[in-house]
Amino acid sequence: MERIAIYGEVLKEKHYDFIRDFFDLLENHSFTYYVYDKYKDQLSDIVKFNGNSNVFHSADELIKKNVECLISIGGDGTMLNSFQFILKTDIYVFGFNTGRLGFLSNVSTEKLEWAFEELASNNFSSKNRTVLEIDYTGSNSLLYAVNELTIHKQDTSSMLTIHAKIDEDYINSYWADGLIVTTPTGSTAYSLSCGGPILMPGSDNFMITPISPHNLTVRPIVYNNNKAVSFRVESRSDKFLLSMDSSFITLSTDQEVFVKKASFSIRLLKFSDYNYFNTLRSKLMWGADKRN
Repeated sequence: MERIAIYGEVLKEKHYDFIRDFFDLLENHSFTYYVYDKYKDQLSDIVKFNGNSNVFHSADELIKKNVECLISIGGDGTMLNSFQFILKTDIYVFGFNTGRLGFLSNVSTEKLEWAFEELASNNFSSKNRTVLEIDYTGSNSLLYAVNELTIHKQDTSSMLTIHAKIDEDYINSYWADGLIVTTPTGSTAYSLSCGGPILMPGSDNFMITPISPHNLTVRPIVYNNNKAVSFRVESRSDKFLLSMDSSFITLSTDQEVFVKKASFSIRLLKFSDYNYFNTLRSKLMWGADKRN
């Protein structure tokens, strides 16, 4: 590993020491690295950049510069936003967690030196994560989500009616505040808080989870990710929100939404100490009981 990109969004004073140590180690290991331009502007007062650094603005630049790995500094939201730069590429991605939960950005700041040694020695593996591909009536380009796609009501307290199909098979008309289509990666996020189960990465499934359904017998449904799903929405406001991870757009109720598995995956870089079930136990505090 020789060429690295660094992405971040919010710089807090309590992380200054970590940031300085981070860039010192980059220089000591002689990595060629590129910092997201807006993030580098924030860093200018606390980091002295040397000859190995440069900036990037777009995904195309990372490809042209032959970047091998993108490092996110922040929480899970920051890491989700970083994916926009590596879609449809072979670039690895991982995150140092300076946020709260750290399910995706799960490398702790205490392991900084160790992680760089592992990275420099190419002592890591790749865990591919499936991606949702989203299209809708009248769109000019496809949209993507790694965690989830969510249909929300926009500006009224009234419920939505969401008519759902898998391929051409009618599933249900959901009376609810919204609906989530989640990947295994996103099954521990919004869907989990709405009563959805946890899907293991690599399970070849997606899931539809209703948000506060009016009919209490309506439950989340798991389906094979080789199927396509579609949705038509009815609302008193004639508008609804469509969110993809942390971005969103407004659609009208005469626009149908289509969701399927994308033809590419995200390559999450995992170090030798990574174990999925260890992550579940620690992040969701399983077994956090005085009796244990």
